[in-house]
Amino acid sequence: MPAKTHFVQTGIKHTEIDAFLAKELSKAGYSGVDIQKTPLGARVIIYAERPGIVIGRSGKNIRDLTSILEEKFGLENPQIEVSELEIPELKARVVANLLVQRLERGDHFRRAGYAIMRRVMAAGAKGVEIKISGKLSSERAKYQKFRDGVICKAGEPAMVFVDQAALQAYLKPGVMGVQVKIMPPEVELPDVVKIKPREEPMPTKEGLELYQSVEETVETESMEADTLKNEIQTEPVQESNQPQEVKTEPVVEESKED
Repeated sequence: MPAKTHFVQTGIKHTEIDAFLAKELSKAGYSGVDIQKTPLGARVIIYAERPGIVIGRSGKNIRDLTSILEEKFGLENPQIEVSELEIPELKARVVANLLVQRLERGDHFRRAGYAIMRRVMAAGAKGVEIKISGKLSSERAKYQKFRDGVICKAGEPAMVFVDQAALQAYLKPGVMGVQVKIMPPEVELPDVVKIKPREEPMPTKEGLELYQSVEETVETESMEADTLKNEIQTEPVQESNQPQEVKTEPVVEESKED
């Protein structure tokens, strides 16, 4: 089998498994699946909000999923692991599934959209965008968007950093489409500039010796100056109230003889 055909078939199988698990585990808050090939078989990691529903009572659901993945999708000796999501509000598929459930219960689309948006932003997301399309308030189809925070729209940041998902809600008036885009809080955008503090060079041995000698000299001179200052301040000053005698030399006049 050519390598190109192998990778295409592997991608198709992964997409089919993801769609099957999303349908079967919608009540468990399914977020995604990771399939790894190991020497012992296939390792399947399922990410869900409520792992207890995925596992089932005494592991019944896990055994059923294992048999289905092995028989229907042709995985060799699948080993299923369930990983619980730390913050499910930051996963687009979980949020979209929650919004679909609220719409199917009969909640108004505006009330449900704003409630979900506030919940995502309260979880610490940098930005969120929710789009609900379909027959919202009339027979003519339209869409409504709910935005908050910062969302990358184009370029590599939009493809790499933004988590997005699209689901459908089946109602009596028709089908409603739900699209959710979430930017996680740990994302660092490429246009953010950080200035690093200046790193001081490491002192050399000669520099340390010179610094110590200068420091000792300065310390010695300051001590000598303080000692001299103290001596000057403590020296007694003799004061006398008697007037001082002014000594004058006698003036000798010479007489001139004719």
